[in-house]
Amino acid sequence: MSPRVTVVVPTYQGEAFVRATLDSVLAQTYTDYELVVCDDGSTDGTLAILGSYGDRLRLVKQANRGVAAARNRAAETARGEFLAFLDHDDLWEPELLATLVPLLSADSGTGLVYSDALVIDKAGLVRGRRGQYLNYHAGEVFDHLLHGNFIPVETTLMRTALYRELGGCDVGLRYLEDYELCLRVARRARIGFHPGPLARYRVHDRNLSHDREPMLVEWISVLERLRAPEQGLSPAQIAVVLDEEARLALDLAWRALRRRDVTTANRWIARSGGRAPLGRRIQVRTLWCLLRMLPQAAADAVLGALPKRKLYGVDAPPTDSKRSS
Repeated sequence: MSPRVTVVVPTYQGEAFVRATLDSVLAQTYTDYELVVCDDGSTDGTLAILGSYGDRLRLVKQANRGVAAARNRAAETARGEFLAFLDHDDLWEPELLATLVPLLSADSGTGLVYSDALVIDKAGLVRGRRGQYLNYHAGEVFDHLLHGNFIPVETTLMRTALYRELGGCDVGLRYLEDYELCLRVARRARIGFHPGPLARYRVHDRNLSHDREPMLVEWISVLERLRAPEQGLSPAQIAVVLDEEARLALDLAWRALRRRDVTTANRWIARSGGRAPLGRRIQVRTLWCLLRMLPQAAADAVLGALPKRKLYGVDAPPTDSKRSS
């Protein structure tokens, strides 16, 4: 008999965290599930760790193609009615499936359910909750999602048939494949939410979320697609999308200025078109003027005094980092 849930874990170079991740799945109080891991071309000790689990998981392999392709590859083999997603560096609380499966089962019009999650650091210490930084919504959430993703992928449970009908994750996206998928889901079905933290999102130096500038560029690209005529957005929705694009462009300008790239900053300032919030426009223009007018030593002092980047309250690394898959 087929299991009710297929748990999908994509992994790439995951030897540091994947064992703890898999153990958190195997510790679920709800047991009607199968565990499918897609290794995305790991060359470290990941495969040896996965092999130690024997038939407690099903392993599929592929050459390195990214997390979206790895999720899709694992989902192709799914036998469960529902799909649950967990990246190889995150953890589940023991009751996640026991809590979310009934929530999704209760309403055939609900296509996806999710919950809050704790934030942990590399060592596993709790540093807060995702909900401190995200505004959660349930029901018809598409308009809310236009302002950004608030659905933690590590808590996502959705209908397998819907995932396949939508074509799974967009393999052309590197950073926001989960956000783009949620946008498509929200146009087709209601979204359910449980307020308790049912997972632990790990922040460490290899989170792709630290690569903020390319992620913001991809975010703008995702929003630009939504404005295509075939998407059928209302004028009010298109206005929201344009405002969000302007806000993101100004954020990119600010980040370019922080690394003294005035040429790139000018391009993003022009791209924002004056639609971004006034306070943010003043902030960017002030920094632009200071960098152009102050001697280098004084400009360096200004840049050094700016707050350090953080991801969910945890310091971001000083250099570009790479995601798990």
